[in-house]
Amino acid sequence: MSELDEVLIRVLKKQSSDISTKDRIPLTEDLKIKKVAFDMYKVLGDQYNDLWKVEEVDGSSFLVRSSDPKYQMKEGGEWTAASNYDHNNVTLSYKNVPICSFSSEEYGFGTDDIFTFKSALLDVANTDGEFIKKVVSSQPKAKADTLGSLFPEILKSN
Repeated sequence: MSELDEVLIRVLKKQSSDISTKDRIPLTEDLKIKKVAFDMYKVLGDQYNDLWKVEEVDGSSFLVRSSDPKYQMKEGGEWTAASNYDHNNVTLSYKNVPICSFSSEEYGFGTDDIFTFKSALLDVANTDGEFIKKVVSSQPKAKADTLGSLFPEILKSN
């Protein structure tokens, strides 16, 4: 990946309102969080469903991701499939940019077969261009347009 691509990805992540692309977010009144234990919280909209903790930085309160979203990652070429700690969600990413999330509720995988699901997902991502086109087109228009301009190669048939 070129240096320009890396800079563009960092800028898009920083400007994104998607919580899943961030490791630290300001603790504001409008942020929807749920206290789960002691000083640990869950943030509504975090596709990794990770735990967050409150930290003070320069006199302001921030939520800081306390777990690594790359937990149990499986790689295949430029594609990765990362599961959350509860093993009920798999995020498919291309060049470390999240493309789509797959829930166990919708796709029927469980703790025992999540690795098989991730392997199958990566196999399809690497070999079936039509599948990837459908996945990208299922995203909100702005995200699909951005993905298409950043990674035009994923929209070409294999």
